[in-house]
Amino acid sequence: MAKLTREDVVRIVGPLDDFRIARIIGTGATAAQLTEAFEWLAQEDDYLGAELRRPLAGMVAELLAILRADEPAAPDER
Repeated sequence: MAKLTREDVVRIVGPLDDFRIARIIGTGATAAQLTEAFEWLAQEDDYLGAELRRPLAGMVAELLAILRADEPAAPDER
């Protein structure tokens, strides 16, 4: 299992700030875990799909939290 590189992170999720890239790499996650977290993030607006998916846990949940870090809060979360 190869460690993620900066290039891997950018290839999977697109451009991010250096701090978040370092946090992602620092988790020790695999490319598959980061891909799963990014796919989850990309599909969050699919309400039915979100209801049918298993809850996130572990590394994928941690990565998703990092990816969400700069998203504005939803209107009902303010």
